Amino acid sequence: MKYDAMARLYWTVFKGGFERELTNTLGIADTKAVMKKARKKYREMLESVQPFERKTRFISNIIIASILGSVYLSLDEKPDIEKMTVYTREALMNNRVMLKAIVSERNYTAEGQEKLRKDAEISLTDSNPYSWQYTFEAGANLMEYTATFKTCGILHLYIMWGIEELTPAMCKLDYDMAAANNTEFIREQTLAGGGEYCDCHYIHTPKG
Repeated sequence: MKYDAMARLYWTVFKGGFERELTNTLGIADTKAVMKKARKKYREMLESVQPFERKTRFISNIIIASILGSVYLSLDEKPDIEKMTVYTREALMNNRVMLKAIVSERNYTAEGQEKLRKDAEISLTDSNPYSWQYTFEAGANLMEYTATFKTCGILHLYIMWGIEELTPAMCKLDYDMAAANNTEFIREQTLAGGGEYCDCHYIHTPKG
C-alpha cells in the first residue's frame, strides 16, 4: 500500500489526539520523541500492507489501525490492553473529523443496505489478507442489520507486526462509534478473541 496523500492527511488529522493521550492516558512526558518514532513506523506499516485490488469501505480502518500500531510499537514499555483501549477511545472519539464521519444514517436506508449487501458479496471474493470478508443480513426493518466478518484486516496487520494483543482496543471502538451514531451495537464473539467470526448487530434509532 502506498504512503500517499491520504495516508499523510490521516496522520495530520489524528496525530494530535494520539499525542495528547500519551500524557493524559498513559502518563508519558516526552510525547514528541514517541510521535517522531511513530511517524516513521506508520509509514513502514502502511507500506507493508498488500495493495487493495479494488476500492474498499475499510481503507480508513487500516490507516487508523496503522497509526495506533505505530504509536504502540514506539513505546518503550507496553501498557496493558485495558489502558490501550482507553487510550484508543480518547484519542479518536474526541476528534471532530472522526465524529463527523461516524454520524450518518446512510446504512439505514434501502439504498444504503443494498450497497452493503453488494459490497459483502464482493468481499467474499477478495483474497487480500488485509481486507475484510463478510456477509450481510437485513434485520426486521431498515433500522437493523447484521454484518458477520470472516476475516479482519486489522487483526492480520497486527499479527504480521507481532502486536496482535492490541487488536481488542480497536474492536472495542465499534461500541463507541455506534453509540455516537445513536445505534446499539451487539456482538457475541470476535476473531481477535478466538471466535470463528465477528458478529456485528446494529439497531439504529433515527434522529427526532
